Amino acid sequence: MKIAIATQDLARIDAHLGWARHLMIYEVDAEGYCYLDMATFPTGRQDGDHSKLAPRLKAMEGCQLALVADVGPDGEFGLARTHVIPIRKFAGEPIALALEALRDGMRGQPPLWLRQAEQRYRRENIDG
Repeated sequence: MKIAIATQDLARIDAHLGWARHLMIYEVDAEGYCYLDMATFPTGRQDGDHSKLAPRLKAMEGCQLALVADVGPDGEFGLARTHVIPIRKFAGEPIALALEALRDGMRGQPPLWLRQAEQRYRRENIDG
C-alpha cells in the first residue's frame, strides 16, 4: 500500500501536515518498502493559509496512510474526504524505523488502523 510521510528534515516524521516541507511517498508491504516519490512545498506564511492543504492532499492521492507529527482540523477533514488515515504514532521517529514497523505489522497481527488501510488498498488496487 502507498503511504505519505510528512517531514521537514527528510530523516524523521517531524512535520505537521499543513506545514510539511516534504511529503515522501513509499510503497509498503509485508516484504519491505520502496521509495516512490517526493513532493516539496515552498516555505512561507503557513499560519491561517488554508490553501496550503490542497497541494499536499493532491500529492497524497492513492495513499492509504499519512504518517504525520500532527494534523489540524482542516487537514483531518481533507484526509477523511480522500480516505487517507492520519497516523501520529510515529511522530518524531526516524522514517526507516516507522517503515520497518509498518512492514513488521503487516507480517503478523496488524492493529485495526493498519488492517483497514490494507483492506482499502486491496479493494481499490487488486479487486477492481
